[in-house]
Amino acid sequence: MTRSLRFGAQASEHDDTETPGDAGVSMIEIMTTLGIMSVLMVLFTGAILQVFKTTSATDALSEAQRELSNAFQRFDRELRYASWIGDPGTVGNRQYVEFAGPVPTTCYQLRLKPGADGLGVLQMVTWTLGTPPAASANGQTIASQIDLTTGVAPFTKQGYGAKPYASASASPGGAIVGGDFTSVFQRLRVQLTTKVAAGDAQIDTTFTALNTSNQTLATNGCSEGRPTT
Repeated sequence: MTRSLRFGAQASEHDDTETPGDAGVSMIEIMTTLGIMSVLMVLFTGAILQVFKTTSATDALSEAQRELSNAFQRFDRELRYASWIGDPGTVGNRQYVEFAGPVPTTCYQLRLKPGADGLGVLQMVTWTLGTPPAASANGQTIASQIDLTTGVAPFTKQGYGAKPYASASASPGGAIVGGDFTSVFQRLRVQLTTKVAAGDAQIDTTFTALNTSNQTLATNGCSEGRPTT
């Protein structure tokens, strides 16, 4: 019995000398590891947030551009087949332009209604000739967040006989025309900029009123819808 206990003690002493690495790690090593992991997590989280931020900004800008494009598609038919286009005007801080549709008794007005922070809303008002809308009436919202501080006229009329090109350039249809090109129709150029946090989305389109000619009168009853205040 005594021999057995002494042999166990010797074995225990032998094991201690063979596994010196079982002492564990110090508190300093643990804190250092946690510190490194924390820095890596902060960097990783920051990168993920930046990706989400960039994606959101890109989506917002794309949505603004898509809204403008959809807006033009909504009244493209009325403008392209308009029978009369009025002279754009400004009343107070509202900018507008009227035109008569393919049916001359159907009147339209595009107007920019100012909002906050230099942004506005593009609206379209529609009525039947002889029954103009009230001065305070709101139209159908076509596009929002329109930048009103660009200094560029949103509506520009090019009347019959106008020479819209100062030099040879591409027309809206893609053909190359010279500076002496003369329009035989009334045309309306619409230039708008939508402003979002991510940047600006712009659109510049010229509509040709195919139902106009040199016989189109300068005045039209659709002017009755013109704002006065």
